[in-house]
Amino acid sequence: MSSPNENTDHPRRSYRLGARAQALQQTRLAILEAAEPLFNDRWYDEVSLSDIARGAGVSQQTVINHFGSKEGVYLRGIVDLVGPRITKFRSRVRPGDLTSIINTAVGDYEQTGLGAMRMRAQAERFDGVADAVRYGRQAHRTWVETAFGPQLEARDAGQRTVIADLLATVLDVATWHQLRHLDGRGVARTKADLRRLVDGVLDCSI
Repeated sequence: MSSPNENTDHPRRSYRLGARAQALQQTRLAILEAAEPLFNDRWYDEVSLSDIARGAGVSQQTVINHFGSKEGVYLRGIVDLVGPRITKFRSRVRPGDLTSIINTAVGDYEQTGLGAMRMRAQAERFDGVADAVRYGRQAHRTWVETAFGPQLEARDAGQRTVIADLLATVLDVATWHQLRHLDGRGVARTKADLRRLVDGVLDCSI
């Protein structure tokens, strides 16, 4: 038979557990949000766990308890914050519309491109950064297949992979960086030149 307090204690216990889980999630998010601008503005090895903890207003041990290491914070931030934000931005593309595809890619890189290039420059030195680079490249390749879906479907199976690979390279962040920052082109000129490169890939015979 139930004790007099059993039915009233259970909801309270559930509430306490729910509140604790919410507080943990908020702390976790605060850590990731504090870490993101640090990794964006500095090289990976210039960011410390104490920097992240200070930015989030928590102890260094709390950061370790949630993520295990600086690498854990970095990778989780890519998966939980940066990746979904980029995916949402790129999802506005109109498949098959070359202007929409190029505008979307360039619009993304104008926000994230320099950080992505800094990430790539460090990939050989840090396994966690290399994992993040692989994650980004895979996501970009998948997006290219979706964005150019109508064009790729018109090709036979043997051509699709080659053309998709070439399109992924043309619209890679490194190509944008070359045009925009190394060659000093403006946004409009960069888009026009990328369109010429895309047209060249789609017009070629393989």
